[in-house]
Amino acid sequence: MRKGFALLLILLVVCSVFAQEVPGNLEGGAQWYQGKPIKNIVFEGLHHIKASELEGVMAPFIGQTFNDEVFWEIHGRVYALEYFETITPSAIPADSTGSEVIIRFRVTERPTVSRITFTGNSHASRGELMNVISLKVNDVVNQAKLRMDETAVLTKYLEKGYPDIKVGSQTTPGKDGTVQVSFFITEGDKLTIDEILFEGNNIFSTRTLRGQVSLKPKGLITLFNDGAFQETKLTADIAAITQYYRDRGYIDAEVSDVVRTPKRDAKGNNILSITFRIYEGRIYTFGGVTFEGNEIFTDEQLAAVIYSKTGDTVNARRVEADIQRVIGLYAENGYIFNSIVPNETRDALDGVLRFRISIVERGRAHIEHIIVRGNEKTKEPVILREVPLEAGDVFSRTKLMDAQRNLMNLQYFSSVIPDMTPGSSESLMDLVFTVEEAPTTDIQFGLTFSGSADPDAFPISGLIKWNDRNFLGYGNIVGAGVNASPDTQSLSLEYTQRWLFGLPLSGGFDFTLRHQDRQAAMSGPAPYFNGDEDEAYPAGFHSYEEYVDNSKYPSNAYLMDYEQWGISVGFSTGYRWLTALGNLGVGGGVRTGMTMNTYDADFYRPFDPTLRDKNNQWSWTNSLWTSVSLDQRDIYYDPSKGYYLFERMGYYGLFDFEREHYVKSDTKAEYFLTLFNLPITDTYSFKGVFMLHTGVSFILPQPSYNPPVIEEANKLVVDGMFIGRGWTGERSNRGTALWENTAEIRFPIVPGILALDGFFDAAAVKATPEAFFNDFHMIDMRFSLGGGLRFAIPQFPFRFILAKRFVVEDGQVVWQKGNMGDSGLDFVISFALSSY
Repeated sequence: MRKGFALLLILLVVCSVFAQEVPGNLEGGAQWYQGKPIKNIVFEGLHHIKASELEGVMAPFIGQTFNDEVFWEIHGRVYALEYFETITPSAIPADSTGSEVIIRFRVTERPTVSRITFTGNSHASRGELMNVISLKVNDVVNQAKLRMDETAVLTKYLEKGYPDIKVGSQTTPGKDGTVQVSFFITEGDKLTIDEILFEGNNIFSTRTLRGQVSLKPKGLITLFNDGAFQETKLTADIAAITQYYRDRGYIDAEVSDVVRTPKRDAKGNNILSITFRIYEGRIYTFGGVTFEGNEIFTDEQLAAVIYSKTGDTVNARRVEADIQRVIGLYAENGYIFNSIVPNETRDALDGVLRFRISIVERGRAHIEHIIVRGNEKTKEPVILREVPLEAGDVFSRTKLMDAQRNLMNLQYFSSVIPDMTPGSSESLMDLVFTVEEAPTTDIQFGLTFSGSADPDAFPISGLIKWNDRNFLGYGNIVGAGVNASPDTQSLSLEYTQRWLFGLPLSGGFDFTLRHQDRQAAMSGPAPYFNGDEDEAYPAGFHSYEEYVDNSKYPSNAYLMDYEQWGISVGFSTGYRWLTALGNLGVGGGVRTGMTMNTYDADFYRPFDPTLRDKNNQWSWTNSLWTSVSLDQRDIYYDPSKGYYLFERMGYYGLFDFEREHYVKSDTKAEYFLTLFNLPITDTYSFKGVFMLHTGVSFILPQPSYNPPVIEEANKLVVDGMFIGRGWTGERSNRGTALWENTAEIRFPIVPGILALDGFFDAAAVKATPEAFFNDFHMIDMRFSLGGGLRFAIPQFPFRFILAKRFVVEDGQVVWQKGNMGDSGLDFVISFALSSY
């Protein structure tokens, strides 16, 4: 009765408001907005309710023709949300012609929550319960949210083993028009599993079947599982046992009954014995697949996606995957409205299972609309340009998955959920992308590890950095930063526009001002080397052999100090294509700047002749570079599968008056494979990812400069932080050829944020590319293995690693001393930064 009176009152208000606020009528006396397309539905008066929460409810009505039936459906949905005390609708012309209508709702929100309390929760902390409910302080409360949160609390207790849990809620008026929410909990007794038994299992042992169930009895594994009984896990375990049999050919197998035997232990606690009664049946072999109704694809084409082999033991999961590939073949070509029904025939006498797949083919599905929901900052065109589909295209499941991957790789969103909904006719469909935006602006300040690729740099620095990967929601990158440590200071500015002229063409520039205190080897007494001879050696050594034996690393007493100043600006561009093999990218750029090295020439003579050139003088440093890459990784900043190939070629020193002249080539390849993926909860899976990386870098001569003219500090090195982790003592053994390899097993603890990694590194540097090919020996390799924590988030890209180093000499492994005393381990802090 009260709801009917409320609806009548709303109707009277609506009629008066629409009659007052519209500018005119159509012919025949109809209101002007009748029969006009709805351009938008807007809300005024929102304070705590986010507009994005309403967009999903209102989106289906955008574009529909206004009439009374449509309006009352819209109004009913707004009313059903229970967010508002008052709702006042009005119609507004979308433009001066009145050809479209905007529906506006002026609303007054219901009271917000000022306090949330729990009563009766002896075995669950307030923090645990606050984590599971959706209602928070300052939220608008309604009955739907309260019922949902009651269920969430109840589910939490069921997971803890309290089957008799009861939960209720109540709201009471608070201060300033707010409300207080109270949850009342009656926990009941906890039910703990004492033992799990099996009956009727002759094919598989009890131990094997126990390994398939998630319920565990309380015992030695209490540290990981307290033996709590959960009804949902019992249901899942019945399915898991059945699936285990069906995947091994016993397709008639089932759990015919579950016997629960309650009792009490010596302390009076409720315990439960569970017995699974199993019917196993006989084993079946696969008898093949036939097709009927297929005209678009031949029998041969469909049979090609069936991987099960005739005569093999039936694997139910593999057969299901076969059927899904048949469905996928049609879906990939836009046929998503087909009816594809597998019919099985069992020959119980011979134990053969055959399938006949009945297919009813219908026309291709075309995309009518692509709809984006949940984006508040990011502009819709920024999202749509990453979707390789447009309205009018034939639907492609592969392109849909590519779109989801592209959007996640932007790192603008914490989740991207694609969905397909029916269009206005049988052959049309809408693609809906629901996104949840993540922070894209990083503001960092304080003390941090510098992350410099220069191994000589002091590792601690003061940092003030601002970076926005989605500037103003247009998908562009803007950044500025100041970095300062005792030996390195820098100022940097950057801007990158990811799309130019409506194409996947990027363009950007960066500016860097840098000062660094560095050290270099000095010339020794006679013989007086120029520094570029084959057998030259610096001060602190008596022969070239002694120099090599000490990894070309003079003691600090024989190192000279100098300062390096630099200023540069770079311009870059790139283009991206989506191909069947992955995202193909090409890029290039130019950098120009000036560098000055300063030292007291009256006291020091550097061993490096390039460093001696133009001391205390500004010198031009110009370079060109180009690159090509092929990327098939799923999520490039924390991949689980796929591969990445990369080649970069740089030409340094464009004019004769520059100090350095060389060509640098970097070739890299990576491969990722998910080894296992075990679901732990509904939202978290524990998985292991294998990563294999190899890279080769060469410094080559320019046509007029052979050998290359390059400062020693810019040569290639096993730095011990990024390459050959742990081998920090190799930092002065520099050359012009580098081979570095890494194998890792990664265990994401918090996906996209934190992982536990194990690694094996192998790297070697040679003086020249010729020596790399003609004089390479096992003793040249620097090996290390170990593990540690890796942060995958861009704001904190650190690795904390323990490494054990060794070399192989005369076929024997020779372990190296570490920096952690008798343990023989090295503690290394490096950075999960991509250098390409």
